[in-house]
Amino acid sequence: MKKLPWIISLVACLAVVQLVQAETVKGRIQSVSKQAGTVQIGVKDEKVVVRIDNTTQLEGFSSIDDLNPPDLIEAEREPGKPASRVKKIVFGLPPGVEIDTQALLKIMTGTTPYHLFDARPVKTFGKAHIPGAKPAHPKDDNFLSLLPADKNTLLVFYCGGATCPFTAAAVDLAGKAGYTNIKGYQAGLPGWIKSMLPVHTEAGWLEKNLNRQTVILDVRDTAASSRSHIKGAVALPLADLQAMTQRFIKDQTVPELPGVSDMRAPIVVYADSHTSKEALLAYKELRDWGYSGVSVLNGGFNGWQQAGLETAEGPATTKIVYEKKLAPGAIAPEEFAALEKSRDGVVFIDVRTEKEIADGALKDARLIPLDKLEGRTGKLPKDKELIVYCANGIRADMAYETLNKQGFNVRYLNETITIDKQGNYKL
Repeated sequence: MKKLPWIISLVACLAVVQLVQAETVKGRIQSVSKQAGTVQIGVKDEKVVVRIDNTTQLEGFSSIDDLNPPDLIEAEREPGKPASRVKKIVFGLPPGVEIDTQALLKIMTGTTPYHLFDARPVKTFGKAHIPGAKPAHPKDDNFLSLLPADKNTLLVFYCGGATCPFTAAAVDLAGKAGYTNIKGYQAGLPGWIKSMLPVHTEAGWLEKNLNRQTVILDVRDTAASSRSHIKGAVALPLADLQAMTQRFIKDQTVPELPGVSDMRAPIVVYADSHTSKEALLAYKELRDWGYSGVSVLNGGFNGWQQAGLETAEGPATTKIVYEKKLAPGAIAPEEFAALEKSRDGVVFIDVRTEKEIADGALKDARLIPLDKLEGRTGKLPKDKELIVYCANGIRADMAYETLNKQGFNVRYLNETITIDKQGNYKL
């Protein structure tokens, strides 16, 4: 009986330790790996990997298939274990305010006057926005001054999706200011893009990004692009793009722009105007190929010239030179290839599924599926650099975050890689 208080104290201490280890994290999804049942979220200035399995309590969604960037989630977890609870946070709108994509299209193509506002932070507007929208961020001091004087005019707000708070905030501020006809497109820019509808890039944003990390395609005929074009643009007439599609279908190969294996690459297409058939069809063609970062230049080449922005005379190049911007911790493809050949002081870690690995892996790579990585880090060397890879960089990025936090010297491949049974690979 004398030992009972000691045992009670021990149990209490263990409970405290468990409570200390458990944590609640909240952040926006940056990437999702359905194969590994993991999502990576941004929490303040760091990335956190959250694992979801059949023991995880799901709130606001039914499976990991319902999670996509930039959804906002809250997770309860213990490091090294699947999350005990994951909640998808959605910012609701007042009854009768929310509209879907079809309703927004009906407004945009109808005869009733309206104003469409992008409620995201203004710095994100230039890269991609719904056609016809104007920026109006509810946290900016000039928000109300951007709205029309007529308070009965139809206002439509959108932001980064249902888990983005700015649509609801804009609707609330406009309502309190006396506006009577307000709608919110809660699906936001992600929903619009998912519907394969075109998005616009502003000339001001493109002018600041005339570099090898942005693909600019002049889809007019060669005669037009040879007279004058945006500096750095690549001549790729719509007819040639469509011919490439037919060739991919005939050869049963994966559609891909030469030199652009990154399906998330920023690609801006332009013709004379943003309403030109060439620009719209080129956008659709590339989206059908799987490129998610495609946009149409607002105003087209005519608008670019009218703004007095830099052009080049003579034929445009026909070769795309794209350099993917390296994320923190990522390794350049050229260095990956050199280290894979020399194996000098490095260990390669393959975090794909066992099924994927069975189809081919790099020779002598450590084969550790992402969902099992946390339990096997104790067997990894800390005196060598670890190079992590997966099929497309998403899981490798998550593995990098896990290993980096544990003090390993690690980098990851943020590229698409295919490997045959002999260990030969292609980036």
